Amino acid sequence: MATLEPSILTAELRLDVQEFYFRYAECLDGGRLLHWPDFFVDACVYRVTTRRGLRLGPAEDLVNIGGKTAMRDRIVAIGRSEDFEPHAQRHYIANFRVQAPSPEELRIHANFQVLRTYPEQRTEYFVSGTFQDRIAISDGRLHFAEKLCVLDSDLAPESLVYPL
Repeated sequence: MATLEPSILTAELRLDVQEFYFRYAECLDGGRLLHWPDFFVDACVYRVTTRRGLRLGPAEDLVNIGGKTAMRDRIVAIGRSEDFEPHAQRHYIANFRVQAPSPEELRIHANFQVLRTYPEQRTEYFVSGTFQDRIAISDGRLHFAEKLCVLDSDLAPESLVYPL
């Protein structure tokens, strides 16, 4: 993919991207799900798939949500779920690759891992994979236009209740 002049991808912008992802993880890890949609543009796409599913197309997605309204509906459903056991989770995001196809959009590729801990149990590995995201830049602020979470394993985790 061609990128614009290197001057667009300043060190400051790269740090802003990392801070954006760290705030995103902090929001989810802190259980502030009501604020999750605030990280996205109104007409966003949020997808979770496997590497195999990515090859086969969106029909194979484990999760596919279009728009902030659908995201908010998902958060309400999580709150009403009787089958869900509360737990803590930790997102680790690393190895950022930032590309700028235009002054209004960034393409981000980063690795992630999510650990979770149920009350009175040991911490366990939950999922790992890559984020292949498009970020809109507007008025100096970053928001996800598309968040694509590609899981390393082709076996779906037992539960994808919380966002990744």
